[in-house]
Amino acid sequence: MTPINAIGTAYGTNELKFAMPTFNTGSAGAAGGSTFEKLLSQAMQQTGGMESQAQLTIAEGMAGGDLTLAESVTAVREAELAIKLMQQVQRKLVDTWNELRAMQV
Repeated sequence: MTPINAIGTAYGTNELKFAMPTFNTGSAGAAGGSTFEKLLSQAMQQTGGMESQAQLTIAEGMAGGDLTLAESVTAVREAELAIKLMQQVQRKLVDTWNELRAMQV
């Protein structure tokens, strides 16, 4: 695997190695909130993809593939952090929903 720097590119290149989240600052869609929905859906899909990739990395390492233990551990750790982040986002959304529901109109 190629070492990746903090902005998602391999050292010495400009090619992205993983998808960086982008935010659409333009107008919201006709539904009024479809941009946020798409962003959240993409984040969930990326998290699932990272988990799948970590499982594949472990399987390849166990099968004697050309991977180091550090690469396997890194893939698992990245997936774990992504899952924890999605859990925090979910908790914040639920807390915000509960606050909005409790507001006096």
